[in-house]
Amino acid sequence: MLADAFTSRGLGHDDVIAVRCRNRIEWAVIALACAKIDAQLVTLDPDLTPRVLRQRLIASRAAAAIIGDTAPVRLAPALEGLPLRLRASMDGAYPGFFNFWDLFPPVAQPRFGRAQPSLLAWTSGIGERAVALPRRRAAPASVSKPPVPDTGVSLITVPMNRVWGCVQFWAALSAGRAVAFMRHFKPEATLELIRARAVTHWWALPETFAELHRLGDERVRAAGCSSLRDIVIGGAPVPLKLKAWLTAMFGTAVSEAYGSTETGLISVIPSANFDARRGSCGRPIRGAAVEIRDADGRRLPPGAVGEVWARTQRTLECEIGGAGDARRDEDGFVATGDAGCVDADGYIYLTGRAFDLPAPRSQAG
Repeated sequence: MLADAFTSRGLGHDDVIAVRCRNRIEWAVIALACAKIDAQLVTLDPDLTPRVLRQRLIASRAAAAIIGDTAPVRLAPALEGLPLRLRASMDGAYPGFFNFWDLFPPVAQPRFGRAQPSLLAWTSGIGERAVALPRRRAAPASVSKPPVPDTGVSLITVPMNRVWGCVQFWAALSAGRAVAFMRHFKPEATLELIRARAVTHWWALPETFAELHRLGDERVRAAGCSSLRDIVIGGAPVPLKLKAWLTAMFGTAVSEAYGSTETGLISVIPSANFDARRGSCGRPIRGAAVEIRDADGRRLPPGAVGEVWARTQRTLECEIGGAGDARRDEDGFVATGDAGCVDADGYIYLTGRAFDLPAPRSQAG
């Protein structure tokens, strides 16, 4: 029904629909509607200032803006004069905005989404830039494995304006798991939700697990989180003490993932290897390649510290805006903005950010 509402307002193939909200069910409905009409989706940080919001809408060439978790009249000046075919609010009727829930027609024609929608995201790496991720089409049934029903539940606490949050949603959907969105993360409420919904999959940021850690071991153990069977920490550098605590608390269910907006997932390391490869975020997954390069772009040997460059399926397909293409070479490798090294066995170790590395020789005084 929402897809019909979009098309009735002239929205369709490759039009950009911008959403500014926290994690909530409306995001999922909008994303699925975008998939059905082949529109592009951009989820914007709900904490953006009106000035930056306007810049993002212009840069993404948004044709529609849907606002949640704030009174949109406060943002109306930022939308003034923009060629938007739809302005809607998730939280009621406001002057100049359609009520989101009034958009749905009483009936609608059947529509089938052939893929998740194209996503437009911003990265905060070296030089903020927009990254367009193409639609991911389903593999033909003739070469696909038969689906295996999954009765689990995925808890999503990563903000949906980060690509990792979107990836989690589509992964859960394709696996057949239920999805539990958390609009505002609170440790106590999270533990209760995990228990009540029997959450099985939780992939979250280090800062999220750090807040859980501060509750204390006794309260976490007493919460009854035995349903968890897949806990992934990633999205930022992970302190060793936090990894050790997660392993002690949840055992083999824990793993660490490393990736970026431009590359997607690069590496994974299970908790069983945390001690043997202390400080590592794992080896490149199948289909990913990693090189360590110096400031002049030359490949470095194992053990040498430089900038991490990675090539994945996403780097070969995504479009990087602004000066971003200067950070991608002809072989499809993209500079991650992270500093680190790779050992002789291929394990990646991050040491910080690339801007802390020495300047190229050509720029050195």
